[in-house]
Amino acid sequence: MDAEKIMEEARNSLSQFCSEECKAYCCRKGYLVLNPDQVELVTQGRKEELLKNKMLKEIKGKFSLNLSKDCPSLKDYQCSIHTHPNRPQACKDFPIFVEKKWLKLSPRCLVIKMNKLYPYIHQLIKMGYTLAQSNPYSDSDFYKIIDQEKK
Repeated sequence: MDAEKIMEEARNSLSQFCSEECKAYCCRKGYLVLNPDQVELVTQGRKEELLKNKMLKEIKGKFSLNLSKDCPSLKDYQCSIHTHPNRPQACKDFPIFVEKKWLKLSPRCLVIKMNKLYPYIHQLIKMGYTLAQSNPYSDSDFYKIIDQEKK
């Protein structure tokens, strides 16, 4: 089995846990960076309203959506745009992110904290991937590792 298939299987294994137990915490906290094409999709046509109340900010041609009042695409703790091909890459990849042979697991994800993806992560490590240690308060250490890898 290739790495992409393993990661897809791992992410697919989360759906019931995310909606029933975790209550889609990742979609209710933090920020989501969107390109202009994704704004209408994710905001469900509420772009102007969210800009007005400062939940959405435009910064250098990209948008930052504050998720403190839930993602507008979240309905009953399920993503209403989950199968849409233009959904943000961060949403598609969450909670496992890969850069070259580095694996980064979101420290905000309850599944990660509970080590529920261990079998999948173990398979990826056996395939030569390295697990990057991230700071739960800042991901900057991970990006430093990636920058070193690129040199």
